Amino acid sequence: MSRWRIAIVLTAGVAVAAAAPVIDLGALHAASTASTAKQARAAKQARAKHKPTSTKGSKTGKSGRRRGLAKANGSNMPRGFVWPPSQVMRDAEAACERELDAASVQWTAASREGHIADAITIDDHTLGGVTYVPVYGKGPHKMDCQLARALALVGPELVAAGVREVHFGSIYRWSNVRVGGKTKNVLSRHALGLAMDVVSFVDQDGVEAKVSRDYLAGDALLLGVERAINASGAFRLVLTPQNDPLSHHDHFHLEANPIYAVPIPRS
Repeated sequence: MSRWRIAIVLTAGVAVAAAAPVIDLGALHAASTASTAKQARAAKQARAKHKPTSTKGSKTGKSGRRRGLAKANGSNMPRGFVWPPSQVMRDAEAACERELDAASVQWTAASREGHIADAITIDDHTLGGVTYVPVYGKGPHKMDCQLARALALVGPELVAAGVREVHFGSIYRWSNVRVGGKTKNVLSRHALGLAMDVVSFVDQDGVEAKVSRDYLAGDALLLGVERAINASGAFRLVLTPQNDPLSHHDHFHLEANPIYAVPIPRS
């Protein structure tokens, strides 16, 4: 069965064929580092356009913290990450938003939760030509802008590998790292909105490859996805049933890898 280089966007449950988008990384980088006063005004107006529809706090409260969980620390945080977000982090998130706009990603700002530096939701559930379908609940599902950017960047490569849809179990949740069958006293990047757990991928023919069932059997789609994500450079790591069978036997764990240590030119 061949896997064609096409993308399918699902709208209200109806599949519509569309050409896979191509994201110009050079153009996106240029957009993120522009430094004119005119662009600063435009960025401010764009942020206002994407304002959240609700400012109510979450069940976890303003900070999203719960007892028994570790605070953010350097052992698992992105380089340069601090809480509350520094000016460098705020600049990086503003640049990220401009990149999403340049890539025509439909996003909406969301109220802060946990340690998400720049909480957003994706309006049409589509990033880089791939549709993201929640397994639990209808959402909206919050994520940091940096995760949305990473998924948008890798999207065309996933499409090339044959992916039409990604079915995910969770994005944001206030939790500690769990690996090797043990929970560590270290905050997970899920609490930053930078991680996604994926349970299956669907190809252009509608065939679903489940991580729990098909990965260790050598499914070509799942192995192709793993290679594409690792090669993209946009993600810190991919945990799978192969490299962590005790804690990730039934899903892929993806982590975006933003770097906040280098000052971002302010526009």
